[in-house]
Amino acid sequence: MMTRDAPRTIPQSFAERFAQAYAAFVDAVRDAIAAGIPDPAIANTPMFLPWQTQALPLLEQENAAIQNGMARFLIGEEQTIIRLAADTRVLGRKLDGFDLNFAGAERGKVLDRLETAVVVAASQLCTAAGVP
Repeated sequence: MMTRDAPRTIPQSFAERFAQAYAAFVDAVRDAIAAGIPDPAIANTPMFLPWQTQALPLLEQENAAIQNGMARFLIGEEQTIIRLAADTRVLGRKLDGFDLNFAGAERGKVLDRLETAVVVAASQLCTAAGVP
């Protein structure tokens, strides 16, 4: 753990951007699921249920860890958020097999944009921290 006098490895804005981007992605997935539940044309598709029962719980669990990592960063411990960012650079692979268009093409475009923002923020944080 770093002391209060030691310089930070990464700027706080990078850690905040990463945590905020991940939270925004999870919120958008949650909203897409909530909007799709009452619509049988969406809720009854084979790609909807896996998002509701598998992907969203995984994303919520990872988001909780990232938000905790951000809290730890704010009190001087950087390694948790750096480790989580390194793991998140492959978010697309983690969600392989989960179609982002599960709640329609328009929501799919939004989710794709938000997922890309998460990966970019994670990559920038890792670059700043010197993580290959």
